[in-house]
Amino acid sequence: MFVEKENYYFIEEFEKLGIKAVYTKKNAGNMSDYCPLENQVQGIQKENRKKLLERLNLEGKQEVMAFQTHSANVFVIDENIDKYYYEKECDIDGFLTKRKDIAIFTFYADCLPIFVYDKKNEVIGVWHSGWPGTFKGMMKSGLEKMKEVFGTDPKDVLMGLGIGMQQKYYEVGLDFYENFVNKFGKESELIQKSFKWNENTGKYHFDNTKFNEIMALSLGIKQENLIVSYEDTFGEIDELGNRSDKFHSHRREGKNAGRATAMISFSVKNR
Repeated sequence: MFVEKENYYFIEEFEKLGIKAVYTKKNAGNMSDYCPLENQVQGIQKENRKKLLERLNLEGKQEVMAFQTHSANVFVIDENIDKYYYEKECDIDGFLTKRKDIAIFTFYADCLPIFVYDKKNEVIGVWHSGWPGTFKGMMKSGLEKMKEVFGTDPKDVLMGLGIGMQQKYYEVGLDFYENFVNKFGKESELIQKSFKWNENTGKYHFDNTKFNEIMALSLGIKQENLIVSYEDTFGEIDELGNRSDKFHSHRREGKNAGRATAMISFSVKNR
């Protein structure tokens, strides 16, 4: 399960296996270098990531990150790699590694992180899957990369989905819905369970988390190895009409939204 701490959530099942898998709250600060905020202290994102690693007792880990582009491309950081930041042109939205010295950072403001750990081959990863990545098949792409490079069998993969925007406020247009229908089939479980018509808004509402949950199970992830968060980055409204802002949310804050990080690393400090 996703367990809340002061500045982040961690996934308990990963923690028990020696893997730090966390999603940061808004009070941990903006984490992404490529999404600076107005009047923000220069370099604060790097300092925020450093503080996170210190809180997790992961000081000295080599940070790996990319300019997220909403692709379905996953890159492997192996022993021969000495480049750790990947520009927009690299078109990377996820990473995998066996290296113990690496901390993988991906960035979010409503999109869905997919955490993975191949328990047999000791491979960790995290992939960024907003609706464009979901539509392009990030789940399938990531699992295929694990099989190609590491010989991973999905039944050996522990997977965490979340934290992201939930269906209640995830309004989408008719073109959005029809594009998914045309690709995945109107009567498919993927469409039937991840889209809902809302009479009040007069729009379809999309469940990115549910879509990826169904896709994961169809690709061989075992139900008992799938941990799902239903926390909503957009925020719930309390009895006074105030909306929670526990998480960064682009849909709520627009261009003023910072970015959370979904970070994964082996707990050990050395290779």
